[in-house]
Amino acid sequence: MTTGSAPAGGRSGTAAFVYGDLVPVTDFARVLDDDAYRAVPDAWWLAVTDIVESTAAIAAGRYKAVNYAGAAAIAAVRNALGGQDRAFVFGGDGASILVAPEEAEAARAALAATVAWVGAEMGLTLRAALVPVAAMRQAGHDLRVARYAPSPHVAYAMVTGGGLAFAERALKQGLYAVASAPGGRPDLTGLTCRFAPARA
Repeated sequence: MTTGSAPAGGRSGTAAFVYGDLVPVTDFARVLDDDAYRAVPDAWWLAVTDIVESTAAIAAGRYKAVNYAGAAAIAAVRNALGGQDRAFVFGGDGASILVAPEEAEAARAALAATVAWVGAEMGLTLRAALVPVAAMRQAGHDLRVARYAPSPHVAYAMVTGGGLAFAERALKQGLYAVASAPGGRPDLTGLTCRFAPARA
């Protein structure tokens, strides 16, 4: 993560913000350049998830299940919102996904179904939250995004400003929580786990 401030006028509006339209950074050194980042408007949301007690589950040999469950929210939200390219960060035992204002309710439903599915099918506890970008800024943080493309076929979302860390703390404190939807089943089309056993 890097730090930086949003350009004047780029915070509070609902002006079009399309992650796929951001000009990709191809030189890794430019990931540290504030000019490569664009402020996410206040009206947007950040969906965040993590597996409760993931360290213990991994120690018990369930690392594949933890990773699969952690990535499930990305697939579920992406599929619920039309499958288009969007900014997300995968942390192994959880994820963060950028959500537009008009997508918030569909994302909430997808998260709720994923929470229920992870508990029922994988025996793990997934917590989820939908955190307003406006709340990040009210707390003195920012949320800015860039696209880093090390090759023409791969791009990664890069996030700066402290907003992501704020959202993760809020999630663990139970703020902005998304409740489980019993019986729900998320659309996990495209989700695969390519881990293979490796010798220590």
